[in-house]
Amino acid sequence: MTLRRLAAAALTVSAVWAISLHQSAPALADGNRGRCLHSHRHLGRNATTVTLVCDKWATAGQPDSAGGSPEDSPKTSSNNTRRVHAPTYAERVAKIKEKNKQAIDAYKAALAQRSDHYRTGECVFTAGGPFTGQNCAMPSKPNLINIPDPPKGSHRPTQPTLPPEEAAYLAIATKLRINASGVGIGPNPDTSRWKMAVVGHSYWLWATGPTHLGPVSDSASGRTVTLNATLTKVTFDMGDGHTVTCHGAGTPYPGDKKGLHTKSPTCGYTYQQTSTHQPGGTYPVRATTYWNVAYTAPDGSGNIPIVLSSQRHLKVGELETVITH
Repeated sequence: MTLRRLAAAALTVSAVWAISLHQSAPALADGNRGRCLHSHRHLGRNATTVTLVCDKWATAGQPDSAGGSPEDSPKTSSNNTRRVHAPTYAERVAKIKEKNKQAIDAYKAALAQRSDHYRTGECVFTAGGPFTGQNCAMPSKPNLINIPDPPKGSHRPTQPTLPPEEAAYLAIATKLRINASGVGIGPNPDTSRWKMAVVGHSYWLWATGPTHLGPVSDSASGRTVTLNATLTKVTFDMGDGHTVTCHGAGTPYPGDKKGLHTKSPTCGYTYQQTSTHQPGGTYPVRATTYWNVAYTAPDGSGNIPIVLSSQRHLKVGELETVITH
């Protein structure tokens, strides 16, 4: 080989070497470009070219084995392997608690909506008959997820799985059964000789059935919560455009002649017009009862309102005095 050919070959090798050292890195799977960590030289067939071939690339962000700044460090090797985060036990428990809270919140909303429907008269229970309207029945019990056992060597969370109020709503769904009270009217028009109520006569009003339920306790939430339910007031819609509100449930009629000509000491009403102009010839009398459910737990207490209503149909007429000679 002449001196001129040797110089040309050396020049070619230097140029290719420089170009190879400064070639841009191939794109990795995540779209980043890196730098060469390991390479080998490739000699051309005619021995006049030498190419630098990189067989291991690294992205910026981590130092290589020879050191380097964090910005130049590899994030992945040539196979671009990614690590998948496995949730810890605490993270799994937190996720389950959040799902349980959503289930309780949905139950709370359904119970409040049901009370609103009873308060406005969209839901009414007639004794011996079915519920009417929408969303009148008790909401379904919330379906909660159990906290799994912790891995060996770790401890189960000591705090209860539900806060006090959420635990109380769960106890209402599982332990407390509040039914709509009946409409009490005395003396009972259905058993009178006229089979109707009479205009101008004072009638006693009260809500029939229990006025207090409890205490009942439940520990399904991881804590013990106790419920006490009390009927606080009742509102009677008399069907003629008038309403009567009684504190508590009212006083039941004593059932003897002593009450025939006396007014109720707590809650009563006197009709001034007959029901003949009403559909079916009767007044729909509705009793809306307001319950207060008090809950107590070691770490909290509070109150939850529940509203229900029922109705009966009442015929109201007049007595005529006939004078004979």
